[in-house]
Amino acid sequence: MKIIWYGHACFWVETNGVRLLIDPYPEVDDDRIGEVDYILITHEHVDHYGKVELLSRLRDATVIGPKPVYMTAISDGVTKVREIEDGQTIELENGVKVTAFYMEHPSSQYPLGYLIEGDKALFHTGDTYSTPVLQRLRGRVDVLLVPISGRSTANEREAAQIVEDVRPRLVIPMHYGVYGTGSPEKLRDELQKKRIWTLVRPLELYEEFTL
Repeated sequence: MKIIWYGHACFWVETNGVRLLIDPYPEVDDDRIGEVDYILITHEHVDHYGKVELLSRLRDATVIGPKPVYMTAISDGVTKVREIEDGQTIELENGVKVTAFYMEHPSSQYPLGYLIEGDKALFHTGDTYSTPVLQRLRGRVDVLLVPISGRSTANEREAAQIVEDVRPRLVIPMHYGVYGTGSPEKLRDELQKKRIWTLVRPLELYEEFTL
């Protein structure tokens, strides 16, 4: 599995040859984004949906998202779009599948997180606070992408609780540095208080990480 962070909550993930882009925000540098087969959108807010219309057309990619995203994409003229809801699994190619989980983000109409399973299992929480739903993922996740900014989503302390619930092999913090602040070091400190030794691996902008 290859992972590239494009800032905020936007990641490019390749697994089993399938290329996915998650939550392209309005200011993302789309010229640096390579080929994309699917664009996953966690919820309808502009800092996650931002460049869907442009990138879906430029990359000829299929957009997948909850009903508010589906409806917005249709109204924006996106022709390749699929709706997904809590508990649903969509089978992609080469054994890759995406399963949706309802998250805790009260300002959204239908916030989701996505479990992407291919050669490894990655979970992108979208925007969420700590929620008991995440305990259902314990033991199933290699890589957890978790927000830390505390701006309408988890801060470092709450992110540590999410990590405790999920127990992934690796944590990559997100949702900081573009629209808000956040400290991976503070996340590490909060995990140490809980005596949880999961590896925290912040990514630099445009860094490619292979697991």
